[in-house]
Amino acid sequence: MQRPTIKTIAQETGLSIATVSKALKHSPQVRPETRAIVFDAAERIGYELNLHGVQLRTGKTFQVAAIMTAPGPKQDEWEGVEYAQLLSGISWALEESPYRVALFAVRDFKESLATIKQIVSLKKADGIIISGTRADDPRIRVMQEADFPFVTYGMSIENEPHAYVDADNQQMIRVSMARLVARGHRRIALLNPVEQLTYGIVRLNSYRQALDTEGLPYDPALVAHGRLTPAFGRENVIAMSQLADPPTAYICANEATALGAFSGFHARGLVHGRDAVINATDDLNVSQYFAPPITTYYLPIGEPSALLGKFILRRMEGEQPEALQILLMPDLIERCDDRLRPER
Repeated sequence: MQRPTIKTIAQETGLSIATVSKALKHSPQVRPETRAIVFDAAERIGYELNLHGVQLRTGKTFQVAAIMTAPGPKQDEWEGVEYAQLLSGISWALEESPYRVALFAVRDFKESLATIKQIVSLKKADGIIISGTRADDPRIRVMQEADFPFVTYGMSIENEPHAYVDADNQQMIRVSMARLVARGHRRIALLNPVEQLTYGIVRLNSYRQALDTEGLPYDPALVAHGRLTPAFGRENVIAMSQLADPPTAYICANEATALGAFSGFHARGLVHGRDAVINATDDLNVSQYFAPPITTYYLPIGEPSALLGKFILRRMEGEQPEALQILLMPDLIERCDDRLRPER
């Protein structure tokens, strides 16, 4: 019995060989319903894509390189979303394509840049996904200069337009600030990621704009930058709560920092809702188990990670990066009223 081919699928479906070929490659030029017909026929007749032959003909690796910073052996502090959770969503998005994710775990930014240069020059993958973008990111320049398909988890500010998926940090901070001010807060602290990261810059700018809008002064003593760990949250709550005019609200960049902030409350004898409140802008739904549960923004990690996978497929097919840019607005989960009630 002869092995089924693309021609066999074309005869089975009545579609042209070119359409069948594009459908099997997940080309965006083929409508989803047509692609479904092709894959149903392929499964029915036992067709298998000969990846090795395609690799030899095209030079493709059918790999998407995910460059992720992995915690070192001495970095045992929780930092919120783990790279494995991102990989899961990307892998699901690629599942029906011939592509698979290849993880390149790196220690820091410098190593991620060196790894990207190697992948691009040696063509170790057909596309790249990176995170932790900077305002002017040299990794992005390397890939753009080589015309290499990539998608970033996070925007950049000064680089040429590129494909990205990100949370709408500007809007989150704007809404958070307006909500807290409406509830009587005038001294609001911002516990932010390290200063080089784009989303940290966007959050700080939005914070300052919100203060201007509300007619409130900017106090640099109420802003802290660092690795988003519980230790970071604890240290800054302890320090800021000892100011002559301490904050009555803390906006934490993730739940790990918020957890540490609660520890700082305990160390200082503060009561949530009486002395100050804690909000977070990155929620894995862990904070619903805090005591008390806190107000957060919730964006299921599967949503941005799946979009990263979908966007890299479309980018590798040649779609323009300007069409592959999205800011996702997480849902505001109000678990506390966040007004101070001194009687508590």
